[in-house]
Amino acid sequence: MSEPASSASEQRPRLRQAAFFYLLGLIIAGLLAGLLWHLLSSPPSYVIGDDQGAIITEQGLSQVFAMDIWYLFIGMALGFAVGAFAWGLMHQVGWPILIVVVVGALLAGLLAWQFGQLLGPRDFADRLAAASTGDRVSMDLQLHSAWLTFVWPLSACLPVAVLALWNQFRKAV
Repeated sequence: MSEPASSASEQRPRLRQAAFFYLLGLIIAGLLAGLLWHLLSSPPSYVIGDDQGAIITEQGLSQVFAMDIWYLFIGMALGFAVGAFAWGLMHQVGWPILIVVVVGALLAGLLAWQFGQLLGPRDFADRLAAASTGDRVSMDLQLHSAWLTFVWPLSACLPVAVLALWNQFRKAV
């Protein structure tokens, strides 16, 4: 009877250590994703016309869409990595790993969004107001659909589900 209690008490420090490393991995993934989003996205520029109006080209409008697409692709890849990392660290906890993965991946996605926006460019309205005729003013790096943050937990659940099924299959055989 004393063996299960000692193994449970031994399990807690390992689980705390795994949770710490998972949190650290989430922060690194979020910051890396924000940096990648900043580097890969090229916000479109408005050109200031003679009448002080701001004009954007059709290509510029497609770049607005491309900022969201880059965030989506980065979120899919790093979300998948976050899920696989969680499985490697904490698969022994059972079904609660899914809650940990969903919440953690969502937080990493939100961190990526905010960090990417922090890296800029920022303050579009101020830069636009200070611009002269012929100047090019880049838009802020921003996510135009906040729902895209949910791609992180969705893609993070995929490796957890596949690895859990694989684990059950291996035990059955």
